[in-house]
Amino acid sequence: MNPRHLRYLLTGFAIAAALVPTPGAQAGASGATEDRVLELEDGTDLRYGLHVPAAANDGPVPLVIGLHYGWGGGGSPPPYYGRDYMNLLARPGFEELDAIIIAPDCPARFWGDPRSDAAVMALVESIREEFQIDSDRIVVTGFSLGGMGTWSFAAQHPELISAAIPVAGRPTDEIVDGWGDTPVFAIHGDKDDVVPIGPTREAIAELADRGVVAELVELAGYVHFQTPRYAEPLTAAVPWLERIWSSAQ
Repeated sequence: MNPRHLRYLLTGFAIAAALVPTPGAQAGASGATEDRVLELEDGTDLRYGLHVPAAANDGPVPLVIGLHYGWGGGGSPPPYYGRDYMNLLARPGFEELDAIIIAPDCPARFWGDPRSDAAVMALVESIREEFQIDSDRIVVTGFSLGGMGTWSFAAQHPELISAAIPVAGRPTDEIVDGWGDTPVFAIHGDKDDVVPIGPTREAIAELADRGVVAELVELAGYVHFQTPRYAEPLTAAVPWLERIWSSAQ
């Protein structure tokens, strides 16, 4: 990743995440949300936000892995940065899916780092042990830095991920070249001047030409630092996912 590009990502989203601070556990008709900590094998703690829908009591449910955007300054993201992203985008976007949503804090500087990848996999396995997860309906999504992480994580774990939904995040050429058949539904603003849409257009077109189920929703007039605006367009991924899952049965 271009260092200058990464710097823009890390400085911009400290503002975005501060829009909806929602600490602690919350419960409502749509389910319960809480802050959690998972102890990893290396002895470090992974903070994450968790949303459990009421439907989780009725049998296996989908799992949405949410990867947050960048943060300002150096070091680690603010505590429960993933939970704030979850409440800003993932929960409103996937509300009708009745899915369990997990949103960890990135343990490294980007999601493609092996340490980050291992931590997310450990979290997924922990959640699968605790809840009834439909193994055929596990999805990864994320915005900006998390959108790039979505491409990376789905490429690394095609046996796990049923679909990838990157938002305002571009893949590397290596990821596109090595992509398998995981369906992808990309969402991108056409006026994004931080993560330009061009490479995403090219990636989706190339994957579609190879027979991959690959779609792009272009948001007219959307720029990068309008994070909350992307929640409503994200809801279009729900019927798309349902079609993907139905066709796989």
